[in-house]
Amino acid sequence: MFVVHVGVGWTLSDGSNPLQPVAAGRSAALFALLAGVSIALMSGGRDRKVNKDLGVALWRVVVRAVIMLALGTALTMLGTPVSVILAYYAVLFVFTCMLLTERWGIIAGAAAVLGVVGPIVSFWVRSLIDAGGTPARVVATVNAYDPFVALADDGVVNFLLTGSYPAITWLPFIFAGLAIGRLDLWDTRVRWRLVALGAGLAAAAYTLSYLAVRVVGVDARLAATVDPDTGAAFGAEGFDQLFVEGMGGTVPTTDWAWLLVTAPHSGTPLDVYGAGGVAIALLGLCLIVTDALGRASWLVYPLASVGALALTTYVGHILVIWLDENSMLDGTPLSFVSEWLSLTVLLGALLFATLWRLVVKRRGPLEWPLHVVSSWVAKRIP
Repeated sequence: MFVVHVGVGWTLSDGSNPLQPVAAGRSAALFALLAGVSIALMSGGRDRKVNKDLGVALWRVVVRAVIMLALGTALTMLGTPVSVILAYYAVLFVFTCMLLTERWGIIAGAAAVLGVVGPIVSFWVRSLIDAGGTPARVVATVNAYDPFVALADDGVVNFLLTGSYPAITWLPFIFAGLAIGRLDLWDTRVRWRLVALGAGLAAAAYTLSYLAVRVVGVDARLAATVDPDTGAAFGAEGFDQLFVEGMGGTVPTTDWAWLLVTAPHSGTPLDVYGAGGVAIALLGLCLIVTDALGRASWLVYPLASVGALALTTYVGHILVIWLDENSMLDGTPLSFVSEWLSLTVLLGALLFATLWRLVVKRRGPLEWPLHVVSSWVAKRIP
């Protein structure tokens, strides 16, 4: 996330950051996958909660969704160059509640099917909208009365279909995380299977896309299509740049062959399986490495601390970006933050999260009230 948002990494002779194309798209997919794992753990993990306990867990998720919607909308209103995911989380959380009572196999199956069907349905519906007529008028009407569009120019239609993280193509990530959270993650065999499964899915998806796009020559066909943002053809250079910078959450509807690409944030079946596979493998690998460290696990304590304060870190780094974008730190003792933005965000997050866990020893500044409010409300709903 820090690579994508603030440029953590290094600069090559051509001015590019070699970490950017590696992290783009995949960091957000991992973020969504881990959200699914968190919901699974909240609702009992391997031993699913039942009866009233399940009801409390479900309402905790719903209340968190409401809070995420408000917080995400507020962050989007700041106008930073970051595509804020929190409001989209709200919609994903609510949809995830439908599967809280299901076994991991059913949840995993839903993720697998939706990973293919979702992008295809998205492409078809968006093509109808782009063609004008009744679908376009319906969308325009919904947007005209959507308060979130008025506030942050990011409303229900975006959350479900056309935005940066539309539910129709991002639910597979959170469903996959929910399924994984139902497994015995303490079992070493399960961890290795996650690595193998994730690596296999990613390798298959990226290889298939490469063969179809680069070897068969679909890239030239797509490069000749029109860029909806400029009204001109992408061109070979513009098409290649999509695989570095990524897309806006969806592909153009000018050609069905767009569904074969794996550009970051393209929301195609192969992108979903590729980025999702990387996220699954990385999760399994991190569990294996942390367990293997044993008594030396303190080496990754700062990373674990940032993970424990994920919401605080996410909101905090966006606020820092907003301060930098508006030159509000210039001429102050904190001007070094803008001068060394990527380094200060990275080290600041690691240092703050580590000190918080060592000194305060409780949930983070935002995680604690989120837990208290969601738990208090959930326990009082019949």
